[in-house]
Amino acid sequence: MNGEAKASDIFLAGHNINGYYAFHLFVNVAFWLPIYAIFFLHQGLSYSTLLLLYAVDNLLQTVIEIPSGILADRWGRKPVLLLGALMQAAGFLLIAFGGGIAWYIVAMALHGTALAFLSGSDAAFLYDSLVAAGREKEFRRIEGRAYMFNLIGWGAGGLLGGLLAAKSLALPYILSGLASVLAFFVMAICVEPPRREAYDGMPLSLLKDALRAVRQNGMIRSIIIYSSLIFGLLLVMHKFSQPYLERTGIGLEYFGVIYFIWLMCAAVSSNYSDRIGNAIGLRAYFMLLPLITGGVIIYLGLMQNVLGVALAVLYQFVWGSLRPQMYQIINHEAETSARATLLSMSGFGMSLVYIVVAPIIGWIADRHDFPAALLILGALVLVSGVASAIMLIRRLRTTA
Repeated sequence: MNGEAKASDIFLAGHNINGYYAFHLFVNVAFWLPIYAIFFLHQGLSYSTLLLLYAVDNLLQTVIEIPSGILADRWGRKPVLLLGALMQAAGFLLIAFGGGIAWYIVAMALHGTALAFLSGSDAAFLYDSLVAAGREKEFRRIEGRAYMFNLIGWGAGGLLGGLLAAKSLALPYILSGLASVLAFFVMAICVEPPRREAYDGMPLSLLKDALRAVRQNGMIRSIIIYSSLIFGLLLVMHKFSQPYLERTGIGLEYFGVIYFIWLMCAAVSSNYSDRIGNAIGLRAYFMLLPLITGGVIIYLGLMQNVLGVALAVLYQFVWGSLRPQMYQIINHEAETSARATLLSMSGFGMSLVYIVVAPIIGWIADRHDFPAALLILGALVLVSGVASAIMLIRRLRTTA
């Protein structure tokens, strides 16, 4: 009987891994990626309004992030992922057909909620599937490959999105919405993985368990702070990428190609994240990331040219490789049934950083100038990133 159960768990893990790859691909086919700022700016929005609109997105993600992890721990990972895919589809289609700031706000609220539902629950779904088959040591490699599919979806969608936008700026959002519907059906045929410590208590108790783990485990606390700062500040930078490309004189039709190159570099970094960390050592790796990111952003503030576009590949390396490392540490350190809740806390931190910093950087870009905003953002990455890296390195264990 145990042999049959083990064979069943091995089959479930293989089935879910393949479904996980496909889900990551389709839910992230981002035809809208190379034109989202251009889309809203062409609707008459200022830089400040654009960043505030995305602050709504991130505010909802922040508010829903931890509750979504609680739902995933309480009700199951699969139902939360299904809801996330549907809400994302609705948000994209509302942007395409809404036409007005009120509709855009609702769409961003839906999208932010969807991101919260998809964040953390996906990694917990994979980890539980691997644990059932005794393959949890493979998590970092498989998660890195899954995030590679995520970035391929962004890159391939973006490659076409720039061309589609030449005909209609709304068309990329329509196709992205349809891809999210396809992701829903992919997850629907996956199997909810069994859990060793399925939680059946009250949600508040689950949150208390997760907070206790953060308070008592300095490693979990340090990686959440570090990744929140790096990802949150990079998210602010991403909102300036398209205006930066415009300032270099590059035509809109080439935006998709550039995003494709950027994201393929991020995808390769994600796929080889495990090897990268092992090759240079995690201590050097975590210190290197803020130095690369801050240095590149400062250069972008000083010079708006084609070399800056090429150098932006370096912070794509950061974006692609960090997530598998972060999730591996949290999953390895978590000794609680509240795994999805803990993973959601990293997304909560990223959104919180964005909400605090984005309006300030947007105000600087509008009231002073675009380069000054990038210079201040780059300096902020360097100072906060290095400080949090030192804190993380002191906690780092060789087993992470």
